[in-house]
Amino acid sequence: MELNLTRCKLLSVQSLRTLRNFHHSLVSLSLFGCSNIFYDDEENLDEALCDITEISFEGFRRLCMLNIGSLHLPKEVDPEALLKPLDNLRALGLSSMHLPRPAFLMQWREQLTSLVLYNVDLNEELITTVLHLSRLRHLDISREMMYSDEFKLTREILTNIIKILGNLVSLDISGHTMLDNCTVPDIEEAKGPPSIEPCKSSIFPFQGLKRPLQFLGLYDTTLCNVTHIPAFKVTGSKNEEQILNAVEAYTEHHPELADTAIGQLYNIVRVQQCNNLVRALELVTAALKCHKYNRSIQETGSKALRSLTSSESWRFQSVKMRRQVVKVVVNGLEQYQGVPVNCTSCQTLSKLRLDELDSQYQRISLLLWKIIESQKHEQMLRFFVFSYKAIFFKGNNDHKEAVSTMSFIKTMLNLIQRTLHDKLSDQMLVYSWRELLESTAGKPDPCQMFLNCSGVKLFLDSLKAFPGDKILHCNMLGLLCNVAEVKELRPQLLTSQFLTIVSNLLESKADGIEVSYNACGVLSHIMFDGPDVWTVENPNRETVMDKMWDAIQSWDVTSHRNIES
Repeated sequence: MELNLTRCKLLSVQSLRTLRNFHHSLVSLSLFGCSNIFYDDEENLDEALCDITEISFEGFRRLCMLNIGSLHLPKEVDPEALLKPLDNLRALGLSSMHLPRPAFLMQWREQLTSLVLYNVDLNEELITTVLHLSRLRHLDISREMMYSDEFKLTREILTNIIKILGNLVSLDISGHTMLDNCTVPDIEEAKGPPSIEPCKSSIFPFQGLKRPLQFLGLYDTTLCNVTHIPAFKVTGSKNEEQILNAVEAYTEHHPELADTAIGQLYNIVRVQQCNNLVRALELVTAALKCHKYNRSIQETGSKALRSLTSSESWRFQSVKMRRQVVKVVVNGLEQYQGVPVNCTSCQTLSKLRLDELDSQYQRISLLLWKIIESQKHEQMLRFFVFSYKAIFFKGNNDHKEAVSTMSFIKTMLNLIQRTLHDKLSDQMLVYSWRELLESTAGKPDPCQMFLNCSGVKLFLDSLKAFPGDKILHCNMLGLLCNVAEVKELRPQLLTSQFLTIVSNLLESKADGIEVSYNACGVLSHIMFDGPDVWTVENPNRETVMDKMWDAIQSWDVTSHRNIES
């Protein structure tokens, strides 16, 4: 039985106890990143260290592959004692682990074929021990670029690794700075196109290889820039291929390196065409799926996808691929990990056609409503409202645009209600009402939705909260003009309170004639239906008409209308 529990934060020592029930059949186990596995209570790690005697792999005789990298092993736990019962290990992952006495690895010197020491402090004793593991086929001694390590790889060490570990097919030394020069001088370098033949290697130690390596990790080293590298697949930062190899190789267990590589991919594709768009899309989406809660990878990956989906070749990708990308972008939006991810995700979605968003249409709409309604800053509100309109109001699907408009009206009214309740900036209200004004122009259904969602009450509440904001008044009255243009809706405006307040605004001198003009526009539509439909006694129709006439007479005919946009 094989069991992969990578980065399962909910695992505790109880899980380890449960695993013992399967010790007879378990042959492969990954606990990589399960940082709570040695604790009884994941919420109080300092106080919840379990009984040390319970931490054991005793009885797991059939276990051949074990990855306990990035476990943050408590100092009370000795890795040698922990692993000693495992007689049949063939592959071992010890990333980020402190190994004070590495000689214990010698117990597997005749059988260990894979050893991962990513972000492990190297020293002479550890290197000497590794060189005794003669059956190794895969060796990873890479580190992340910010990882501090006083030990430096030398040409001699690298030469010994190649010479002594003759079975190696995969080697990763990413992140290391070579202490002395390992590269062939330009004048001595083999002529001709790049070659993977060991004899032509531009890196001296690799000239001792019997055959090219299947994989060679040179990411964040100067060695990746040389001409002749004896390996079929190389990670590095020299070109797009090396960077994509790095994203592929490091996504699952070296997320720090993968994050940096995705960032470098973004820097390439934002200024030039991606040569392998399909692979880039697959790898970035895989990284985003793998690290849903890693803020840095989500931010970097979402930026990379934004650039990749802007490529001319994007339109020619399969429906399956495009749906996968959209789903991953929406997943990032759903996690709501902060403004950068949300903004980038929205920018990506706004570039896509509605038919490309079909499979995630409802989710996107609901998520954006939630984000818009939660905004407390005008600038971010503007951005997300713009994004919503850019995504859904594309004009190529009348039905979906109509549905989106109705949802948008409701969302903006909810935002206005919250702004009033929380006493936020009047600029939030000004912007919200202007968006409603634009969304209802010449559209009866959105106007009906406005009334159904207590829009008139919100108008009265906004007026009361900000009695001196002339721009707000103009926007609100402009929207009410749109409503009043719809004959079937005008009876709903015939209330004493509404007519009294609007008729009083006829006398406003704010912003020249703007407020008075818009108030007159609302009332003129209502007047058009004649005296028979005017059922309100106070104010009576004649009084309101007189006020309208007085207002019109008072307008400066030489003034210019000041329409806010």
